[in-house]
Amino acid sequence: MSSIQYRPEIHFTAKRGWINDPNGLVYYKGRYHLFAQHYPDDTHWGPMHWLHAVSDDLLHWEELGIALAPDDLGFIFSGSAVVDTDNTSGFGTEDNPPLVAIFTHHWNEPGNPANCHEQQSIAWSTDGVTFHKYEGNPVIPNDSPDFRDPKVFKNPKGGWGMVLAAGDRVCFYASQNLKEWEKTGEFGPEGNFSGGVWECPDLFPLTVDGEEKWVLLVSMGPCEENRGARVQYFIGSFDGSRFVSDGSFDRVEFMDSGYDNYAAVTYFGTEQRILIGWGDNVVYADKTPTDEEGFRCVHTLPRALSLVKTELGGVRLAQQPIDGGVFAETAAEDSSVLPSSLCKVHLRGEGAAIIALKNAAGEQFRFGVNDQNEVFTDRTLAGLKDFAENYASESFGKAIAPRFYDGEWEMTLYIDHMCTELFVDGGTRAFSQLVFPTENYDTIAVAGNVTVEVYPAKD
Repeated sequence: MSSIQYRPEIHFTAKRGWINDPNGLVYYKGRYHLFAQHYPDDTHWGPMHWLHAVSDDLLHWEELGIALAPDDLGFIFSGSAVVDTDNTSGFGTEDNPPLVAIFTHHWNEPGNPANCHEQQSIAWSTDGVTFHKYEGNPVIPNDSPDFRDPKVFKNPKGGWGMVLAAGDRVCFYASQNLKEWEKTGEFGPEGNFSGGVWECPDLFPLTVDGEEKWVLLVSMGPCEENRGARVQYFIGSFDGSRFVSDGSFDRVEFMDSGYDNYAAVTYFGTEQRILIGWGDNVVYADKTPTDEEGFRCVHTLPRALSLVKTELGGVRLAQQPIDGGVFAETAAEDSSVLPSSLCKVHLRGEGAAIIALKNAAGEQFRFGVNDQNEVFTDRTLAGLKDFAENYASESFGKAIAPRFYDGEWEMTLYIDHMCTELFVDGGTRAFSQLVFPTENYDTIAVAGNVTVEVYPAKD
């Protein structure tokens, strides 16, 4: 085992215990709120709670403790939160609108997890800290499994909209008061490449060249097509009741070309469309070597989303990391040295290139562009890997995806201890990959026509 620190500095982790999906991302009373699927008593998955944290910059978080705990209706599975500005729910006042959380109650028979069902419930708060579960829960009753992860948004028709994962498809609902919901439509299973359930959907508008489009995110479980659990997206239109995809279903569009970004959802109440994902993969998440530090799993950096018309790939979802001025504005003099385990590396080049982060133990994390104009990452020699069979296998150790542009390329790599996040060509490609070196990477080596700038973290 390694003795170095894996806990990141600007990625959210629990003080102790396990986390997975980000939940209830909302801007309320001047602060960013984040909730997370959480088991406080172990570094493995267990009965799910909602852990609560707040931040002023989306990078440095103050943990507030458990917001929602299991009850007679079941565990507290994933969901969302909204600011009920007009007090449609009646939980607050016009002067003090409530924060309303919408979540899945997951019940299973003790000792027989296969006998389970999932229903949607709500809770509310008027101070952003203490939550009260609605006495009329569940607000969407149900007697079957795989019916979860409600994401609520402002319906373009007025009132509230919801997208909800339901087996191999998603369902849409509408409400005027967050308590009474009516189903309005479905999307899928056409386009579901996993052949299994979809999870953690999100639906939101973005504009490209003055035209409004709607983006549907769905998280898909492990299958041969996606090598683990990944986030798929569709671009199309939404009339307040139904979503229609603009594209065909002959290929899958991944939001992230790496293997450590799942259950990604966006904030409610922010001017930018800001996304955070679970920075891990269900295939090996419970085996990553961080339990000695008292935590397991991490969230991604926050990312501002946009739609971009690319040269080779048409309209694509682009992601720009939000780093909040954490890094120096001037590059370090020596571009071959990594000054610490928290830094940003900016690269520009043309043609094929290989870049490697190295340490004294001979370990290296490699990335670059190949002769086929594809971007790749390779963690097969990056450090610890025997903790899980699949983590550094040929399927999970190497990631590759074509660029959407010819000619010159640019990349920005964020390194935060075990977290690496690579953004390519204006964020039209992103790769999120966990690495576990036994010593800190301290040098960067380059083969190819590449200009490198290293930006250390500010003191």
